[in-house]
Amino acid sequence: MRRIARVSVIVVVLVACASPRLARAALSDIGQEPQVDSGKNVVGTTVGIDGAVVAWSLGYARGVPLPIDRQLVLHTRLTLPMTRPDFGDWKWAGGVRMNAVQWRGFAWPLSLAVVARGMSNASVRAMGMGTELLTMPGYYPRRWFVAGEVSWDQEWGTHVRHSDAYREWVYAGVHDGWYRNTGFTMRYGARVGGRPWKHLELWARAGYEQHGRFDIVLPPLYALLGLDFRF
Repeated sequence: MRRIARVSVIVVVLVACASPRLARAALSDIGQEPQVDSGKNVVGTTVGIDGAVVAWSLGYARGVPLPIDRQLVLHTRLTLPMTRPDFGDWKWAGGVRMNAVQWRGFAWPLSLAVVARGMSNASVRAMGMGTELLTMPGYYPRRWFVAGEVSWDQEWGTHVRHSDAYREWVYAGVHDGWYRNTGFTMRYGARVGGRPWKHLELWARAGYEQHGRFDIVLPPLYALLGLDFRF
């Protein structure tokens, strides 16, 4: 009976550890960059399915004019799961976005962000650090847009602290500390949106995501809805 219990706990631990780390809500950024007519500031929220969980996020962005015909968009976002929300599982991202190419209605925005993630359960407490690179080439007239997107979300290191229950039931010799290159997610999809009112933008993004070794654990699809208010 003790052996059966050990096997059951190992299975539960593997699923619990893999899912939160990979069920990472994508860096939602914003739809279009801030416009002169609607203001430099953007407050936005997103909700949707990403990595087998329903996640909610709240973010802020601000456009900073540059000497060239471009602007640098500073953005930050906090994300929490909606299934059983708690502050043990979270994600924070902060970075910059700029149009690498801009010609008439066509633009090729690039976004680079630093990403921090935390998770906790009965087995482990972990915090990871990584980066996400997002590119969104498409057609961006003033009041609406349609674009493709490709992103690379790389976890460069994760600090793990195991519980006493994990050491007793799974592996007594497990080491706490930093583990490097602990996971990645590639996303390939599309986004579309528009401003039905001057200061309000609605948009959506969806596509396929690749989780490395854990595609068998999590559905390889994501779909998010966004709402931005500009001022």
